Amino acid sequence: FMKVGKSFPPAEELSRKVQGLEQLIESTRNQGSSLQESARKAPKPPSLSPQAVKHLWIRTALFEKVLDKIVHYLVENSSKYYEKEALLMDPVDGPILASLLVGPCALEYTKMKTADHFWTDPSADELVQRHRIHSSHCRQDSPTKRPALCIQKRHSSGSMDDRPSLSARDYVESLHQNSRATLLFGK
Repeated sequence: FMKVGKSFPPAEELSRKVQGLEQLIESTRNQGSSLQESARKAPKPPSLSPQAVKHLWIRTALFEKVLDKIVHYLVENSSKYYEKEALLMDPVDGPILASLLVGPCALEYTKMKTADHFWTDPSADELVQRHRIHSSHCRQDSPTKRPALCIQKRHSSGSMDDRPSLSARDYVESLHQNSRATLLFGK
């Protein structure tokens, strides 16, 4: 990864950010060992496994939305970095992998999941983004045209089958991704 940073500016910037994060992780580990007495009283910072630290650059590149660009650069210059049997050297699989990463890099990652992530609501920006993603495949006619409001009067004599299939409440709950819903919204 460091080799790519020497010849590709986005990778160089990412490399600096990852080094800063690694130093921050190391300093919190050192502070935790030197302050044993206060560490017993205070909650421990989350410890990352060596494997997680090794792959920290991938997560950081995804959050910074440059992972797809870095992998695309690696595919274009794969002869410099990889052997002939490598996935990125393959003329079909390499570009496919690079193009598959465009989707995850386009999404906005607002926060990490916590122990109570089932009980916390996403931010308003994330809800709007989920709504746009959800509604983009429903209507393809005009991106600027707002959908018409569907107002239906309910008659007391009507049956329950006359109701629309997805109520407004169910739709909003699906955007919030509460504990009842397990599907992720995304393209």
